[in-house]
Amino acid sequence: MRSMKLLALLAAAGLVLAACGDDDDSPAATGGDATTTTAGDEAAPADATVEVASNDELGDYLVDAEGRTLYLFEQDQGTTTACTGGCADNWPPLVAESPTGGEGIDADELSTADGIEPNQVTYHGHLLYYFAGDESPGDTNGTSIPAWFAVDPAGEAIELG
Repeated sequence: MRSMKLLALLAAAGLVLAACGDDDDSPAATGGDATTTTAGDEAAPADATVEVASNDELGDYLVDAEGRTLYLFEQDQGTTTACTGGCADNWPPLVAESPTGGEGIDADELSTADGIEPNQVTYHGHLLYYFAGDESPGDTNGTSIPAWFAVDPAGEAIELG
């Protein structure tokens, strides 16, 4: 059973790497035009809450109100996403009209990116994303994908290893 889960995780990781794991900053490596700022066509929910969770591997890290891990992409240029096309299918953005912060979140650093519709949530200037390979609250499978990091309460990438 455990080997099947590992194989499924490796297969998902392979798909994600194919979509946006190349270290090359070219549009082909990121799944589209690196200057594109469109996160999707659907309307943003009225609000989203960013909270802090903790585990032994990551320490404190950002999650949404349901406990789903939030990530940043190191190839983003400020609030311009480098994750488009197939990449965005695997790394959907956290979107909201008015994001709020739970305990441990600096509300002054929580915002939405200008020019992105729907409004992609930012924290300390980083766009926030989910990982499609995280099946349950508390999953942190995206931390094994190059260039993607869970985010600590100070807005920094959590580097493992």
